[in-house]
Amino acid sequence: MSHTSLPPRMSISHLWGNSSTYSRDLKMSLPMTTSSPSGSFHENIVSDEQWLIFQVVNIVVICGLVSLFGVASNIINIVVFAKQGFQDSMNISLMGLAVSDLCSLLPMIWLSICLNPLFYNSELPFDPMDLISLTGGMPHITFVKIATIITAFITFERCLCIAIPLKVKTIITPGRTKIIIISIYIAMFAMVVPFCFGNGIESIFDYTTNATVLKATFTAEREELEAITFLFQGIVATTFSFVFVVCCTIVLVVKLNSKTKWRQATAAKSDRAAGGVGVKDQKVVKMVTLIAVIFIVCSLPSTFLFLYMVIDPSFRVDGVYPNMFLVVWSLSSLTEAINSSVNIFVYLKMSSKYQAVFMKTFWNKKEK
Repeated sequence: MSHTSLPPRMSISHLWGNSSTYSRDLKMSLPMTTSSPSGSFHENIVSDEQWLIFQVVNIVVICGLVSLFGVASNIINIVVFAKQGFQDSMNISLMGLAVSDLCSLLPMIWLSICLNPLFYNSELPFDPMDLISLTGGMPHITFVKIATIITAFITFERCLCIAIPLKVKTIITPGRTKIIIISIYIAMFAMVVPFCFGNGIESIFDYTTNATVLKATFTAEREELEAITFLFQGIVATTFSFVFVVCCTIVLVVKLNSKTKWRQATAAKSDRAAGGVGVKDQKVVKMVTLIAVIFIVCSLPSTFLFLYMVIDPSFRVDGVYPNMFLVVWSLSSLTEAINSSVNIFVYLKMSSKYQAVFMKTFWNKKEK
């Protein structure tokens, strides 16, 4: 079974300013020859051999291992948060974040398997490169965007905690938090509905192999339907949420610094110092700030990639430099996997309640 053909051209760029960073861009065969959109030979910045090495090292090995660790760490997070209970709104939000991180890493593991030459060059009843978008790319990016919006909500809730500490618990209640988290999941799933209407999987008899194989199928309205999904995901879940988290994080950092200086100046030692913000709330604010900073750093590659694609529509998998695009895409995928995997270290370092439940559950040790 050969996998050396170029990926299909993507006319979606004519409907929207760029192609999706994730969906059909993941439907990549390893090109042995690369042509520009006009069909003329074009020299690549990154050769096919260099991309193959980068693909195996970065996606198959590093992303695969990071994702495996992330799956284990988020299962631990879910168990710990479940044992803590859902009487606290922050615990509910962090549970929602852990679930979305877990669900984004599972497709990432599948992507690393599909992009393994030993796997896609073997005799299979399907073409991994043909199904990679439907079975890995879109599920991965959908849950990444859910985690993005939940992170934005968490940072916003902590901003309210500093701005109106005496009223925030009456505004952001556990019941309302559950509704918000569930609504985020439903809204993001709704954004994927147009994509699902335009794409499908069917069993088709392949005369070249004389066997029935699974193939990706498309409707006539596929381009328009995908454009709707990519537009909402790109603007709402990528650009807006990223900018919102950055703004809320700046507010948290500035407020924390100002309140720290005020406490030092007044030598206040009461639990309700810092303008009514309790010591426990201050610790939660610091923890959320660190989570947000990690998110911002890890989201920079994918956000810049999306924005650059808007500026330069030719920078895509079927554009002038497809291998260079794939290298940038794979780096952004790695940082996304890291962001979804490392929160457990933040919780262990900055949450004494999490530490106590973790030690009791997994090490059978009680807090001294």
